[in-house]
Amino acid sequence: MRIIGGIHRGRKIKSVKGMITRPTTDFVREALFNIIGNRIFGSSFLDLFAGTGAVGLEALSRGAEKAVFVDKNTAACSVIHENLQILNLLDKGIVLKSDIIPAIEKLALEGYVFDIIFLDPPYYKNLIEKTLSALKDSHIAYSLVVVQHPKDESFTFDGFSYYKKKNYGRSALTFLVKE
Repeated sequence: MRIIGGIHRGRKIKSVKGMITRPTTDFVREALFNIIGNRIFGSSFLDLFAGTGAVGLEALSRGAEKAVFVDKNTAACSVIHENLQILNLLDKGIVLKSDIIPAIEKLALEGYVFDIIFLDPPYYKNLIEKTLSALKDSHIAYSLVVVQHPKDESFTFDGFSYYKKKNYGRSALTFLVKE
């Protein structure tokens, strides 16, 4: 895997061994950041179900001020930390080893607010609506929420307005704006 844009463009990053994670492909990451555009510069970015952390690392490379990575897998969190160290971004990244809902509650209690939130939960596990509900209730979502999901999976998003959906092979990106 590699960073595809920004100041770390072309730099290789480590990934988690085995089938523990499903990294967001270069093609989908490129499309995501093309859509987000200039919103990323100076933003606070939350990468939920972070896996390898490729999306949050890409955000930092493209000018995000701060990124928080959340994953419950120990190996994934270790790889994200290593990648932050390799890219000399330890001062801009925070890694939380936690289930998503407790992490959202913790971040809310600590006063975090994020400009952009990306979530890529395990497919077909009914985690999207639960996560969106927790985000709505916590008030940490300031503006844009992007959900990566199977293109045939539908979900409700109370508290958010639909902005855009783009399909990429079997995956889709749905863009929501906090109401």
